[in-house]
Amino acid sequence: MDWKSALRDLRTHLPPGRGGGQGGVQRGSLRWLEQEMARRGGNPAALRNIIYRDTGTPADKAILTAILTDLSREAGRALDLPARPGPATLPDELELLGRTKKRIYKQFLAGVTAGRAPRLVIWGKRGSGKTVLLGHLAQAVEAHGLTVTRLNLSGNVFQASGALQASGALQASGALQASGAPGHVAAGRSFAALAERQQVWARQRVPASGILLVRVTADLLFDDSPPRTPDGQAVTAAGWAANFLRLVPKQVAVLVALEDPAGWPEGAQPITEMHPPTPSEARTYLIQKLGVTRQAAQELLKETGRNLDRLTLLAGAGGSVTQLLADPEVRRLAASLKALLTLELSAPFPDVAVQQALGHDVAALPVHARAQLLGNAADGWTPNPTLHRTISAVPEEEVREATERLADLPEGPDLSVYRLTALAHLHEWAKLVRAVARRPDDARFLPALWPIIRREASPAEREALAREVVNHHAGRGEYDSPRARDALFSLLESDADPVRAWARVKLAESSLDAGNFSASEQQLAHPDVQAILRLDYGADRWSLAAQSDALLLQAALARWKGDMEAATLAVQDSRTAPSGPRVHLWRGLIAKDAGRWPEAIQNLQAVPSSSPLLSARARYQEGDLRLRLGQPQSALAALLDAAARLEEAGGTREELARILARAATAQRRLGRPEGALELSGRVMQLVPPSDRRQDRVLRARLLSEQIPILLALGRTDAALSMAARALALLEHPDAREAEAQYRQRRTHYRVALTYLTRGVGVPYLQPLSGPERDTPDLVQARELLDHLLTRPPDASDREQVLTFDMRLSRALAEPAPDVALEHAARALDMTDHPYAEAQARAIRADALLRAGQVDAATTEINRAYSLLRRVQVGLPGTHEADPALQAQLLALEARAGLTEGHATLQWLRGALHEEPLHPFRHGVWREVGRALEGQGEPGRELVQALHPTLENLPLRLRDALPLLEVPQE
Repeated sequence: MDWKSALRDLRTHLPPGRGGGQGGVQRGSLRWLEQEMARRGGNPAALRNIIYRDTGTPADKAILTAILTDLSREAGRALDLPARPGPATLPDELELLGRTKKRIYKQFLAGVTAGRAPRLVIWGKRGSGKTVLLGHLAQAVEAHGLTVTRLNLSGNVFQASGALQASGALQASGALQASGAPGHVAAGRSFAALAERQQVWARQRVPASGILLVRVTADLLFDDSPPRTPDGQAVTAAGWAANFLRLVPKQVAVLVALEDPAGWPEGAQPITEMHPPTPSEARTYLIQKLGVTRQAAQELLKETGRNLDRLTLLAGAGGSVTQLLADPEVRRLAASLKALLTLELSAPFPDVAVQQALGHDVAALPVHARAQLLGNAADGWTPNPTLHRTISAVPEEEVREATERLADLPEGPDLSVYRLTALAHLHEWAKLVRAVARRPDDARFLPALWPIIRREASPAEREALAREVVNHHAGRGEYDSPRARDALFSLLESDADPVRAWARVKLAESSLDAGNFSASEQQLAHPDVQAILRLDYGADRWSLAAQSDALLLQAALARWKGDMEAATLAVQDSRTAPSGPRVHLWRGLIAKDAGRWPEAIQNLQAVPSSSPLLSARARYQEGDLRLRLGQPQSALAALLDAAARLEEAGGTREELARILARAATAQRRLGRPEGALELSGRVMQLVPPSDRRQDRVLRARLLSEQIPILLALGRTDAALSMAARALALLEHPDAREAEAQYRQRRTHYRVALTYLTRGVGVPYLQPLSGPERDTPDLVQARELLDHLLTRPPDASDREQVLTFDMRLSRALAEPAPDVALEHAARALDMTDHPYAEAQARAIRADALLRAGQVDAATTEINRAYSLLRRVQVGLPGTHEADPALQAQLLALEARAGLTEGHATLQWLRGALHEEPLHPFRHGVWREVGRALEGQGEPGRELVQALHPTLENLPLRLRDALPLLEVPQE
């Protein structure tokens, strides 16, 4: 009975209840058998060929027989199959591809395992399977615990032996190639001397025992000399191999594989010819190994021919370094990938980079060479494990050619890293300096190259590149990076005064970044720096750069002190021009802190997108400014754009976290606290817990900034827990003490906000109104705020903003309207732009309404509306106002106009129709409901006239009105 009939018989007689399989696959079906074949270590792709064609490896047939035997027991049937094959003793490549290879394999292996020392010589043209046979014999012999020496006599063996030894590929390949360079052999130019040199080299490679496998190609050379007999006569590669064979001790088993038998001496060891696989053998092999159809196998065969080496590589059976290096296309691919790996870059590699290293499209590689790559053109390419082992054995001169091609890659953000690193490994320092000058943001790729730059570049070029390394890390705030500090101190050791001055300015920047202002000022006062600041414009480029950076540093120091006049003077100095886009960024920062909003926006928008890192920071500052000035939608767009630019520029995770945290605040201000909380979760993943103190301050800041988001969701307990975690991190900051103290004050303020939120009993989302009666939570909020407000605010802009926010919150936490009006008035005195004034007047209007002064409250509301219109046109490029503040004013206006009854409620319905106000509708109607509750029964009758169903709702008006007026989604 054949396989197919036996399987049909078993399926028919399987007992009831045993027909189901895992995942719904029918037990005994072809799919079930494929799964079972795979589970037992067989090739599932071979199943159908065995059943329908009776073709397959003995191992796969044995596994299928075992499966069917188990099924036959269940069915209670005797299994009648074709004769069961014995254990697989031959590799598939030999079992399926020719009797001669099988005979040689068995003969040699039987001899060595029996303790004999057989000597066999084979020959065959390229692709006939010699390398495959040698590889499988090596594996089989080693599996028996015997020592194998493999010798590859191909090309210029003197050069190859030295290259292989230098690369360490001898051990990695698992083959003892040529160990030791030929330099140990006495040099000479006579034929006899050349022959003696070859003989010495050969004797050094003959093992005293074990097994020797030798591959000999027709292009064998020794430097520029052909192979020679001991008497100096030139011979063919085969003739030299015959002489070499005489040097091998009789106890050593030897198999010699020749590419060309020409010149093999008569009477020497007999030679067995190897033939490429027949078309039928090759096709069957591909069907079995790849599980493809006969037609697909025929198409692959057209590409590979009957070359057994290529067939095995295509089928993924090639595991020999020697075999891969012997193939020209695979060798070129290995050289190209080694060029990429030498650059210390990680796979997968972009398709365009691999193409450039190869010199042609990846798709143009023969199919057997492409089989050595994992991945695809879209996601990039990675060498498979066998090719990866081979890469280290490729000679450096071949790798250099690929590296030179990589150095000609076009400029672009995704390719610059390959081009710049190739230039460095080629020691093209001048080109590297010019390339970074053209694309300053590409300096982010230099830190990885700093060790080779420091070791190999000339002094002038090393200093130019060191400056870019320092600038890169400084721009990311990574002043403590080992490579940044090494590059900086190499500049401080320079013989040139301007170079040392520039480095000292950067040292001062690092002190400022760490919050050590006095150390920064001391570095800035150093004679080297002061001398540079006194120079005219005719100075060299180092002096000009040092001048510009020193002035920007002076501006930064003045900004942190709150001296905006001095900061403006420094940043507007014409000598800052060499800093390029950095000048626009700093001028925008200073103008922003000084309250010159249009000027700030103009400078921030002047930072070009060709500098992704700087433009990302400019967009962040623009977003922060628009958020402060009451334009949260434009702010959110700018912040998300900043995050995208920063990621493109390779910015730090910490900086990205700060930007996204601010974007989360913008989402909260737009009435989307759920989205804000989700974004905050991503922020915290970017900055995981760390023992480094600087990271503790940043993490504390990010935790603290989540508190208002949690309060907007009404989660006061979670907010208090978050505050406790942030304050614990700030307890012992060690570094950046001034920053840590500010973050402590801001977190204490947010704790007060938490008690305020719990005290008023509504989420911290506008509209908000002050309380009618006191609670313990409100008492706690006021105590915290009063304590914080006892300290006079610093002159810095952020301290002024914090104090303003605390005054507004203090007014909201106060049940007594007259006291609330006091705090609102003090906040009003601090306002410096329309949005802040509108906020203060809204809080003042709330206090007046609570005091019963409706006319005065209406006046404040109208002023706030006027200010809000000024917000819409107060900055370039936008006509948007803050929907949260609009909602606050609508609620206040409705509360003030409740005497008009239905008209006010109808007006409010229309006013809340605008989409940006939708997230705030619930709160507006809640506040109107609270106000109507104060009118008693008339207020309830007013609502019931509009909503008769209110009669059936046992709810307070503050709860009922939002349900009745806001559509439920």
